[in-house]
Amino acid sequence: SPAVSGWLGTRRAVAAMILLGFGVVVSATLVPTPAALDGFASDGVCDLSRLGLAPIDDLRRVTDASLNVVLFVPLGFAVGLLPRTRSAVLAALAAISLTFIVETLQLVLTPLGRGCQTADIFDNLLGLAIGATIGMAVHAARAWPADTHE
Repeated sequence: SPAVSGWLGTRRAVAAMILLGFGVVVSATLVPTPAALDGFASDGVCDLSRLGLAPIDDLRRVTDASLNVVLFVPLGFAVGLLPRTRSAVLAALAAISLTFIVETLQLVLTPLGRGCQTADIFDNLLGLAIGATIGMAVHAARAWPADTHE
């Protein structure tokens, strides 16, 4: 994380959170499924049945949609903590791109047994937005001067 923190102009802890968030996403989305380990590949077709946000009921309970949202919240939070620099914008674009890259890889790497779903893109982007909003709020709150009135 020292090189990443230097590039992003942030503390090592924030850089470590970004690297950890990225690693968790990759490990949760790009490892073979148990069926794939038994020799069953995916069909190489992307499910386009949902183009938009999941119904609120799906987000209020444990579903694929809610888990996809939660998966990206930590990465979004870490990106939201970054100082407002050109590198932070690039990090945010990389985080946004990650969800598209994951779904593309799930589509083309059929031996993983993963399924490409447009719904996942919306859920992942929602998670990034939630995390980034919280991270930016924390960042802004830490930047406020202390109240000197006694």
